[in-house]
Amino acid sequence: MKVYELKHNDSSMELNTLDRDHELASDFNGESKRKTWTPTKVKTLYKKKYSDFPNLRIGKPIIKGNVKEVFQSYISKEAELLPLIHDELELYVVNVTNVLDCVDWNRSDVRRYSDGDFAGFNKLVFDFSKIPDDTYMFKIKETATVEVFVTDLFKTVVEQHKFKGLNFSVIYDSEFTQKKEVEEQLLYAEALEVIERNKEEEHSYEDARELVDQGEAMASGPWKMQLDQQGQFWLGELLKDLSYQWIMPAYIPPVLLLKSWHKVARSEI
Repeated sequence: MKVYELKHNDSSMELNTLDRDHELASDFNGESKRKTWTPTKVKTLYKKKYSDFPNLRIGKPIIKGNVKEVFQSYISKEAELLPLIHDELELYVVNVTNVLDCVDWNRSDVRRYSDGDFAGFNKLVFDFSKIPDDTYMFKIKETATVEVFVTDLFKTVVEQHKFKGLNFSVIYDSEFTQKKEVEEQLLYAEALEVIERNKEEEHSYEDARELVDQGEAMASGPWKMQLDQQGQFWLGELLKDLSYQWIMPAYIPPVLLLKSWHKVARSEI
């Protein structure tokens, strides 16, 4: 079995909610919302290329009506499809209610606050014996408000119907052994070494940011920053699978302001 973090393609349509006080902006922690739900309006920020799985800025999974027609029979016991209002599209927010206790705590790398409380995972490993074979979508109780996971069954349906807008690059594999973990770490270290080895002139963050505004892509270790085709600023972090995880940051972490940056090839965003 393979499990994927539900992530959007960089070319997915971007949406935002118009009512920040609506339930859509509340925590989706795995509990049912069907009885209290009332449709709320969302607007398109950027149309981009793909609209089957639009990217809602506040982080909830959204699907178009044609995707709902296909998936509702598969995920009816795992998620609620709650209607939204849009000027042009039939849209639904996916409230995943299937919350599993399936973390392999012995192999996962846990991040904790100074008082010892759970703060997140540096590395998440699943106990696949606790994920039923017929699962399509689920959450884990530790990160239920911020993450949704899907299985290879879900991915197969997406590919069969040629739905666009998701990025299946973050993979958790039941056959991913400790030996493969070591190999992945080595490949990641080699990729960082290549980035550093090929650098030319180095720049302060302030100078690098100016170069980004001029169309350059700048990197510092696993970090990369550039503009997309609409001129929006993105910050990316190199993941273990050697893809970049991109965010549109509200602020720049102070540690990045102290780093030296150099020019690299642009990524497609």
